[in-house]
Amino acid sequence: MNMVPTSVSQVTEAVFKVVFGLLFAKYTMAALYNQFLSTGAVLGISCADEVEALSAIYPITSAASIGGVTFGAFASLVYLGAYSSMKYNSRPLKSRYKTGESVSEIFRFSLPIIASTLIQSLSVFAYNSAVQFCLSLADFSLLKQEFSECLSVNSTPDEDLITYIYGLFSTAQDFKNIIPGFTMALGVAAVPALSCAFEDENRQRLSALANSIFKYTAILSIGGGVYLSLAASDMLSILYKASNYDIVIGCTGLIRFMGFTMLLYSLSGAAVFAVQAIGFASKSIPALIVSGIIRVALCAALVSDPRFNILGAAIADAVSYAVILVSNLYIFRKYSGVKYNYLQMLIKPAVCSFAAFFGAKIIYSAVFTSSGNLLNFLVITALFGILFTVGIVLSKTINFSEFKILRYG
Repeated sequence: MNMVPTSVSQVTEAVFKVVFGLLFAKYTMAALYNQFLSTGAVLGISCADEVEALSAIYPITSAASIGGVTFGAFASLVYLGAYSSMKYNSRPLKSRYKTGESVSEIFRFSLPIIASTLIQSLSVFAYNSAVQFCLSLADFSLLKQEFSECLSVNSTPDEDLITYIYGLFSTAQDFKNIIPGFTMALGVAAVPALSCAFEDENRQRLSALANSIFKYTAILSIGGGVYLSLAASDMLSILYKASNYDIVIGCTGLIRFMGFTMLLYSLSGAAVFAVQAIGFASKSIPALIVSGIIRVALCAALVSDPRFNILGAAIADAVSYAVILVSNLYIFRKYSGVKYNYLQMLIKPAVCSFAAFFGAKIIYSAVFTSSGNLLNFLVITALFGILFTVGIVLSKTINFSEFKILRYG
């Protein structure tokens, strides 16, 4: 029942992954570009001009950003190792189960979860492959025209256009994954409390606990997603305007769309965790398979259309997560008997988030003038944060007594 270290490790991993992924990419890009300027080569490979050098640098930069994932996992491992060694006695406890019974129980419980994870991993792999393949099927001249503004800044050669567009999509995905990385910690931490309430057949406590988990996931995901949409342009400009302004041009609209659909990515994860917590993980598998098929099919229909291109991939992703969310909420309600409070769980967080979004835009336009991306970012962040906090408090969306329920189950 102690899920605090698990939650802390998840948040630690998410933060380190994002921060160091961006840092590794930024400094690798700078180091290799400076190497080209001074030697005319990238890692010992001669490059005739800047375009050829950038074509060699971009894949290495992408690979370096993946180092953030490893660094995040390692930071999480170090924390959990230190916590375990300090908190718990190293001597093994005597089990009331025989080894064979324990292994059998673990196997029965974990097999559906392993299958679900495998299906999701294969679905993501198929989705990413489909995006790249379908981009190659689009009319090349129309695709080039759609990204003409980015290409005027970047000067990417025609043979690297598909890779370049997919790179923009990957950059936007990095920003999209920030908020679900945080909300996942809440879902993981709630698993033992949900399991306990379900096993005790305390439906009132289970309903209160589930609604609280889903509500706070919605508050974080809708609020965070709307804020991401609001600040996308300034955020990207701070990071990339000086070095890769084409990323600002190419990713702003995509990140805004992902921000407005953030609820689907985050709450679907919490719903899947809830279903797994009450022992019905196998019931989620058909929905995961169907969502994967829908995602790839929509990619084939939309990404190959130059008018949609990578936005079509984001639409396909959002629809597939909507299928996962709706199906798992239904499964959880069916087998647990909980009753959802949609007003508290979804409507109030959404109203507060969008009220803060429009309120921040109106106040900023009326009172402030553009003073550079960093100052704009700080002002719009402060305005949104104040308005959103006031909204969820005055609307009684947050009930501080629920934190005790979330913590102790």
